[in-house]
Amino acid sequence: MNWSYLIKHWFSTLLVAPILSDIINYYYTDTQTFFNLTSVYPITVIFGLFFSLPTYIILGTTYYILEKKEVKPLYIKPILLSLCTIGIILSFYLIFNNREENTVLAYSLTSFFFGLIYKIENNDTN
Repeated sequence: MNWSYLIKHWFSTLLVAPILSDIINYYYTDTQTFFNLTSVYPITVIFGLFFSLPTYIILGTTYYILEKKEVKPLYIKPILLSLCTIGIILSFYLIFNNREENTVLAYSLTSFFFGLIYKIENNDTN
């Protein structure tokens, strides 16, 4: 079992999504403020790490179960990306009461993008 996919996906999303969120907010809101999340970037990443922890525990558990059942990576990826998107939406809804639609969009797009780019590698030596 190779956990590098989930770790790379998680940290890439945490590092890039705040920047994308600021870009989306700058172009698609009336306030025209830039550097909303990136002005407190380290704090944003740390809070993102803790807020996303339940979602990634679920993803890790799902990944472990799918690997044990020998499901092909071709099928594992869409399942994990779907669960991740649902987790992002639920997390933002529970934490911010759905007031941050642009931020949800940024995190979902970033997660989907990196989830597609990274490969799930088998650790089998057979």
